Amino acid sequence: MGFFFIILPCLAIVSFACFAACRAQRQKAFKALAYVFLSVGLVCGLTPVGVLIWASTG
Repeated sequence: MGFFFIILPCLAIVSFACFAACRAQRQKAFKALAYVFLSVGLVCGLTPVGVLIWASTG
């Protein structure tokens, strides 16, 4: 359970920071990479919520 509630939120924070850093760059490749980091951050950030909902219904 520590993976879902400790590691994944930390990865989400790092992914959002990388998203912001890549979004600030001028090159198009970095801007495209920014959306990869955004997607990873959203998955990592929302997975613990999904685990809580799944655990409460089962």
